[in-house]
Amino acid sequence: MSDPFAQRARSVQETLLAMEANADDQDLFALGYMIPQIGLVQEMAEYDPADVTPEDFDATYWQWLESTFAQDNMSEADRDQIAALWQTAVARTGR
Repeated sequence: MSDPFAQRARSVQETLLAMEANADDQDLFALGYMIPQIGLVQEMAEYDPADVTPEDFDATYWQWLESTFAQDNMSEADRDQIAALWQTAVARTGR
C-alpha cells in the first residue's frame, strides 16, 4: 500500500536538502531548522495511509512549524524567512 503522506515527506525533504546544498549563507539557519522537523512530523502524525493525500503532509508540516515557532521563541523575521522558503520548497517539489 502506498503512503502519500510519507512519500510527500520524502519529496519535500529532498527538495529542502537540495535547496540547502545551494543556499546563500543567510538561508542556512532556516533550512537547517526546517529539515529535521520533517522526521518529527512523520513520527508524531497519526493517520491512515489510505485516507491521506500529499497535501495533508504539507498542512500538517506547516501547523507543526507554527507550533514550534512559539515554543522556540522564533523571531518574526525568522518566521517570515521560513515561510518564504517553505513556499519555494512546495513550488519546487510540485504535486
